[in-house]
Amino acid sequence: MMNLNPENQPNGKTEEQSTEEQSSQGQALDQRRILEERLAEINARNEAPAVSVETVEQPPVTDAAPMEEVAAPQVEPELTQSSVLATEPFTDGSPSETETPVAVQTDLPTPEMAAASPEAEPSTQGETPEAVNEEPSSPAEPTMETSSTSTEALTSVAPVAPVAHEETTHEEEDLHLDEDYTHLSIDEVRTKILSLAQEGNAKKSGRALNTLYRIYEPQFQEERQAALNRFIAEGGSPDDFEYNAPRAHKDVEQAMQRFREARFREQRQEEEQKVQNLQKKRDLLERLRVFIETSETQTSGNAIKDLQNEWKAIGQVPTAEAQQLWNSYHALLDMYYNNRSIFFELKELDRKRNLDAKNQLCERAEGLANEENINKALQELRHLHDEWKHIGPVPNEMRDQVWNRFIQASEQVHERKKSFFESRKTEELANLEKKRALLAQIEQFQHFTSDRINDWRDKTDQIQQLKEAWDAAGLVPKENAEEVNKAFWSSYKAFFHHKNTFFKALDEEKMQNYRQKVGLCEEAESLQGSEEWDPTKEKLIQLQKKWKTIGRVPDKYSDKIWNRFRTACNAFFDRLHQEVQNKETHLSQLSAQKQNYCEQLATKVADPTLVGSMEEFNQIYQDWQTFSTEGKRNPKVEDRFQQLLAKYLEKVPEMNPQQKEQTLFQLQLSHLKASPDGDQKLYQKEQHLRRDITSLENEISNLKNNIEFFARSKNAEKLRQEYQSKIDDAQNRIQHLKRQLKALRS
Repeated sequence: MMNLNPENQPNGKTEEQSTEEQSSQGQALDQRRILEERLAEINARNEAPAVSVETVEQPPVTDAAPMEEVAAPQVEPELTQSSVLATEPFTDGSPSETETPVAVQTDLPTPEMAAASPEAEPSTQGETPEAVNEEPSSPAEPTMETSSTSTEALTSVAPVAPVAHEETTHEEEDLHLDEDYTHLSIDEVRTKILSLAQEGNAKKSGRALNTLYRIYEPQFQEERQAALNRFIAEGGSPDDFEYNAPRAHKDVEQAMQRFREARFREQRQEEEQKVQNLQKKRDLLERLRVFIETSETQTSGNAIKDLQNEWKAIGQVPTAEAQQLWNSYHALLDMYYNNRSIFFELKELDRKRNLDAKNQLCERAEGLANEENINKALQELRHLHDEWKHIGPVPNEMRDQVWNRFIQASEQVHERKKSFFESRKTEELANLEKKRALLAQIEQFQHFTSDRINDWRDKTDQIQQLKEAWDAAGLVPKENAEEVNKAFWSSYKAFFHHKNTFFKALDEEKMQNYRQKVGLCEEAESLQGSEEWDPTKEKLIQLQKKWKTIGRVPDKYSDKIWNRFRTACNAFFDRLHQEVQNKETHLSQLSAQKQNYCEQLATKVADPTLVGSMEEFNQIYQDWQTFSTEGKRNPKVEDRFQQLLAKYLEKVPEMNPQQKEQTLFQLQLSHLKASPDGDQKLYQKEQHLRRDITSLENEISNLKNNIEFFARSKNAEKLRQEYQSKIDDAQNRIQHLKRQLKALRS
């Protein structure tokens, strides 16, 4: 958009005017007279009745140029992907009574279109060029230049066909669109789905996620079918099959559900944002009306540009409101620029700035030729086209040059895109040849038959290898996909149909298993009333083990025969359990007696005035031994009693520490020997003592080596004494452990 405020322009032109005034006073007076006449004309128009914006159905008209010369209307092409009509007459400073709308081709140019002039007009029938299908379409934006006539010019311009406008934006490019997922295994597909779902952008990852899920679903069904086949191959019936999907499958389903919910929320938020944008743009229209109704100031130009930038930055509005909103916006801008026609001679300066901006876009577009990611390059090119559309016209003599430069840069990107799709097409054709070769191999399996299980298993492995090769072959052209897939899976299913028929013949084996299990039931029923607990228990356990080795029975007998066998076994084990409970009750009572005795002993030991004796110590030990030793011992009670004995022993004055330690060790040995697994515990204790002795001996050896190592050091004597003390302590400890080991082995 042009900035027509002279205060916002470079000083170069003002200085040039000053020079001209100094050189030619008469010329300055003529210019002043022309400006005064224009001001009078504008004031006269301002006094005329205002035109309601909401009632204007015609497209915006252009500003008037200074009244010196008349130039033919010209059009600068806009860079979008749809063909629309726009009115953008350009003049070189001459007035015009009315200006005719010119059809503007706004398609993203193809090589064929680039050969034509960007200013070529369509036919008089209003035909529009076909849009290029390679890119989503976006609308053209009419320029802001206006005619110099009064507001009556609004009715003199032919109406323009309704078009979509800048409120329509491109969806975000799917960054994963060019990835090929067909070679991935089911686990890799799951991982890829979960990874994309965690990116948090449902719009960018949506197409890739849907593609992955379409690949994943048949893979999962094949995995389930393979599990069913293995189940049947092992003698199972399809009716008994229950497939437990892996946790990763549930994670995938949950991730896809979250993705769908997130996409729904995004769409709902977008609609809400459009409503908010509509209100914001209506507020901007009110501000624009204020500009029209107020007098022109030095800051009006920048304020209008800021308003236009705000309008562009707001974003999409509801489609039903977009056209009317756009018409009102540009009608108001036309009215504003009509009021500013006195500054029209500054248009060329703004066009030069537009030329600089478009040259920068050309440089950026040319740099896309080196972008490796074709999707990223196309997305950036689309953004450059949108920027180009909003920049505005350039000087007439540079229009074709800058336009052709931009077109050539765009063509390079589209040539790369074309090459990319051609390469992918070649790869798909190669994949088609691979799959046809695999199809010829699998057709040999559809009539296979054998009476040996191993043959079926070998063929199953071979056909599964063909299936894996088929999955790894990749995508084929869409027009051939249904044909080859149908042929492959037809042969695949025919093989497994014959295999299932073979395994049905094995059902007779299940009847033999049934007869064997009936015999086990009868034997178990004969033992269920026995009072010989341990022998009967072992017999029933052996019957249960044998039951597991027999194999499956016909489904109609399965539950019945199992319940019969289980009932016979449970009848005995329930009686055995009751017998064990009775013994546990007795042991519980005995444990309570021991606990009571420990409480009494704890009270005695806690007395600070107690002076113990060996006679009383032996009596306490004898009293403890009088308790029944039937059944299992309570280890906690036994350990507490041992601790209380140790505390009592500390109260005996006639024993030295070594005697006390030896006595406690003897008690510990007696306790270990009396336990149900005493031999095992004694063995473990012995091994523990041996390890301690070996460890101390190694420590002594290391200390002696260290003494020799430090023999020449400055503090050798001090270190020798320190290490010798450690050696003596370790040797004393070894002697003590050896005495315990000797007592343990005696």
